[in-house]
Amino acid sequence: MENPLVILARKLALRRKFDVEPTRILPLTSIHKVTVFLDSFDADADPTRRLITSFFRNYDTEVDFICPQKWDINWFGRLKKPRLHAGEKPKDADDDLFISLAGPGNFTAEYEARCSHAKFKVGRVMLPGNVYDIVITDAPNTLPRQTESFQNIKEFLLKIK
Repeated sequence: MENPLVILARKLALRRKFDVEPTRILPLTSIHKVTVFLDSFDADADPTRRLITSFFRNYDTEVDFICPQKWDINWFGRLKKPRLHAGEKPKDADDDLFISLAGPGNFTAEYEARCSHAKFKVGRVMLPGNVYDIVITDAPNTLPRQTESFQNIKEFLLKIK
C-alpha cells in the first residue's frame, strides 16, 4: 500500500500543474521536435532509444529523451527539474510530439504527459482527462516491450497524412 502522504502530494501536483493548450494530430512532415518518455527500468530502453533515434533521423527531427533513473525522481514521483527564471520558457515549449512508452501505473510519465507543451501527444495507457491525442493500447493480458510499442506507434504515425 502506498503512503497516503505520497498519494495526496501526487493528486495536488496533478491538479496544480498541467498544460491547457489544445493539442491536435500532426503528420510526420509537420513534426520537427519530439520528446520521448522511456521507462529506464525496462530492459529494452537502450534498443528502443536507438530505434527511435534512427526513425526520426530520416525526417530531420530533433529527439529528446526523458529516461529517469531512481535519483532523478523526487519523493512523490515527479522529476527533479531546475526552476525557471522569470521570462524563461520551458525546455519543451516548442515540442511538436510527445510520446510516452511507459506502462500503466507510472506517475512520472503521467505527470510529464500532462505538463508537456507538445502539440501532439501519443501514449500507451489511457489517462483520465484525455491527455493523449492517440492511445496505442497493448493486447489484453500482455505488457509488450517498449520496442514493440514504438513499432505500433511508428506504423500509425506513417499513416497520418
